Amino acid sequence: MSDRLGQISVILITLLLSTCIKPPDYSNIPNIQFNSMKYKSYKSGSDSMVLTFNFEDGDGDIGLSSTQTYYPYQPFNVVVDSRDTLVTYSATDIVPPLYLVDPTTGGNRTLFSDNDNRPPYNCKDYLIQSSDTFYIQKNPYHNNFHIQYQRKRNGVYTKIDFASEFGNTNCDVVDFNGRIPVFDPENIGNTLTGSISYAMISAGFPIVLRQDTFRVVFYIYDQALNESNIVNSPDMTLKKITIER
Repeated sequence: MSDRLGQISVILITLLLSTCIKPPDYSNIPNIQFNSMKYKSYKSGSDSMVLTFNFEDGDGDIGLSSTQTYYPYQPFNVVVDSRDTLVTYSATDIVPPLYLVDPTTGGNRTLFSDNDNRPPYNCKDYLIQSSDTFYIQKNPYHNNFHIQYQRKRNGVYTKIDFASEFGNTNCDVVDFNGRIPVFDPENIGNTLTGSISYAMISAGFPIVLRQDTFRVVFYIYDQALNESNIVNSPDMTLKKITIER
């Protein structure tokens, strides 16, 4: 099962856009709408789930480049105590309060907790590097596209955790969040509209989704950290959205 999970990744496969003179009613906060969802199965096992959505943005600052990993787009913040000592999972001499610090600059220090609030070990809150395990907080702005799969049973939607579906607790399992790249840098500052196709690669879709009814919930950030509206897709099943090959 872990081999299947190792294939989970995020790839942007298609970017279509159009630009025009900025209408007065276009907001600088991105607006997105669901367009379609298609599932493609390949003999290699690396199946592709492709979400296409429409967008509009009044100042065109959609997308992040691969080099934008510095504040405020860093992958995570480290946690330090009142002595500016990095907080680790096994440390026994932590002196609260705890602070968040941007590891790319060593700055942007903000209060995190008045107490030692370390949770039990998990892949979300800890990072293993070298010979130690550091307490961190992942930065939601590192990825500008966020998506969640939800299963519908008895009219109730619940989040699908692909890792737990396989009984996998390894930290090499990734989610389907990712980055929309900067695809029209010369247009930043002007209205940008178009559609984006976002592909999610995994051999586990048939195993996890089976015959269930599900939906996806997604949103984006622009470079100014404005959050778009949150979109709920229509209900679907894998069979209904499969493209025969």
